[in-house]
Amino acid sequence: MKKTFFIVTCLVSILSFGQKQKSTNLGKTTLNELKLIVYEKDSTAHAVVLYEHGNFYVDPERDYNFTTDFYFRVKILKKKGYEKATIKIPVYGEKKVHDIKAITYNLSSTKGMVKTHLLKNEIYTKQIEKKWKEISFTLSDVKVGSVIEYKYSVTSPYSGIDNWNFQSEIPKLKSDFTAAILGNWQYNIRVVGYNKLDRDTLSIKKRCVYIEGVGEGACRILEYGMDYIPAFKEEDYMLNKRNYTSKMVFDLKSYTNVKGQVTNYTKTWKTADKKLKYDFLDNQVSKKRYFRKNVLHDSILTVQDELEKAKKIHNFIKNHYSWNGSYWPSSKVKIKKAFEEKKGNVFDINLSLYNALQAANVKSKLVLLATRDKGVPTKLYPIDSDFNYLVVKTVIDSKTYFLDAVDVNLPFGMIQFEALNGDGRVMDFKNGSFWEALTLSQKTNKNVRLSLRLSDKNLSGKLLINRSGYLALNARARLKGKSEEDILSDFETENPAIEAESVHLKNVWDYEKNLQEIYNVNIETDFIDKRSIRINPFLVNRATINPFKLNKRDYPVDFGYARNSMYLLSLTIPKNYKIIKLPENIGLSLPNNGGVLILNVKQKDNVISLYLKFTINKKSYTNTEYFYLKQFYQKLIDVQSTFIELEKIEQKPSMKG
Repeated sequence: MKKTFFIVTCLVSILSFGQKQKSTNLGKTTLNELKLIVYEKDSTAHAVVLYEHGNFYVDPERDYNFTTDFYFRVKILKKKGYEKATIKIPVYGEKKVHDIKAITYNLSSTKGMVKTHLLKNEIYTKQIEKKWKEISFTLSDVKVGSVIEYKYSVTSPYSGIDNWNFQSEIPKLKSDFTAAILGNWQYNIRVVGYNKLDRDTLSIKKRCVYIEGVGEGACRILEYGMDYIPAFKEEDYMLNKRNYTSKMVFDLKSYTNVKGQVTNYTKTWKTADKKLKYDFLDNQVSKKRYFRKNVLHDSILTVQDELEKAKKIHNFIKNHYSWNGSYWPSSKVKIKKAFEEKKGNVFDINLSLYNALQAANVKSKLVLLATRDKGVPTKLYPIDSDFNYLVVKTVIDSKTYFLDAVDVNLPFGMIQFEALNGDGRVMDFKNGSFWEALTLSQKTNKNVRLSLRLSDKNLSGKLLINRSGYLALNARARLKGKSEEDILSDFETENPAIEAESVHLKNVWDYEKNLQEIYNVNIETDFIDKRSIRINPFLVNRATINPFKLNKRDYPVDFGYARNSMYLLSLTIPKNYKIIKLPENIGLSLPNNGGVLILNVKQKDNVISLYLKFTINKKSYTNTEYFYLKQFYQKLIDVQSTFIELEKIEQKPSMKG
């Protein structure tokens, strides 16, 4: 045994030493880099990565654990770039961070290149939670124009390879990741993002390892790299940036030991379904019996109409539970205990909903999702950690409903907005699970109706705001527990030009109906002079800022759901006023039936009628549609910046005999 161990050690050492030589060391900064003033490809950049390199290998000096050597060189271009001089390294479990070294380079007119080295007492360790800690350090003497250079190594007993992020919030000139992976470790390797690799080399090194009685083993030598990587710029209406930033992802597939026994880590959906069925549906018959006998009342079970029955069950479960704020359970789900305590995580609550529907003979299936703060689950193969949310699917009278009982404000057929993150994985334990796009039973609309009358001093009248879907859901959460005085105060804060005298609410807690707010309002008029008045007719929720500012957006726009907005104004003006100017009518549509913008203004006698419709017909738009969407929103802003202009008619003096 000692001889075998010696042979393996020598060969692995040779391999590892060869791979370790590929790691980048300090001392690569040049005078030209110090003289750099601005990055020409992105003049807004406050810093730029000149070079970064990660190198992964088996380290014989550290008990043959996996080591990754990291190297970074960064140019500071503006004061905001100082934040790049503070490095924080998250460390999990048995991982070890070592060999931290760092240098700040500055240019002196008398001394040339001046170096400031990081001292050992400037490295700090902080415990974050039980299994997580943070190693941090800050390079000193950093100025605009400095180059900072640092390296460190992370050694891990765990078999996973961390993702390599080519792209970040600052641009990079060059980024490389290299690795030597022993042949008995297999990974699924994929590229995420919109930037293409400039280096993508895979080679095999034979006779990499020799084990007595088994034979020789080979290694895969991987080299990946990108050049001139633009900064990733976040913008409104996007999923989590981890879906779009360019990176290499390494998912452990399998491990083969010296005896040839294979351990599979990447599952097929068939094996994943089996495990999930065991986790969530073990003793399913007893759970159905529990809900049928101990939970559901005859007033629910005896309902003949299946849709009405499903709605009653959904309403019962969501009112029974209080969500504890947790998502994926940390241990095996215990529905009975959670139901008795009336408190649980997402899985406790929606598994209770599923079991209750099953107990009432309403056919249903579980659906796995991920929240929007996570990446969209990969469809290539199942990864448990990709998912952290669960809803229930049912089909009644040929119509599909996705149900969520976590939020008491959720109507039947809607799920929490944060769970609208790509398709759901429907867990059909008989025929095999499958992907399905989510559909919502309630459309999201907002209709505003203003009926106003102009006097010499102000505008007065009624305002009706009618909301459905997610806009109603958000408004109900905002109104909960508020007094009339609080509601009026909040409204006037959002609409400072309007004085609200009273408010009346309808259907606040009837989630199946539209929420209505009715206000009596007064609005001061804007006099140009003693005779002329200028009125912006878009008095509520006027768009003033375009959420889309980039010249080019590589990733899609994701609204989460389609929405429709309608604004109607009826303005009665005194007979002693004449109309000087009205907003121009307009009709505009997005390509591919993406949306509509319509403005129609007309006058009849002394009444001005204005109708504005603005629709976003799709939940997401491709990056090629971005330019049109940006123009679309800008046109809405332009339209809502127009005015009605009125002029008082001078009364001619009457002629007397």
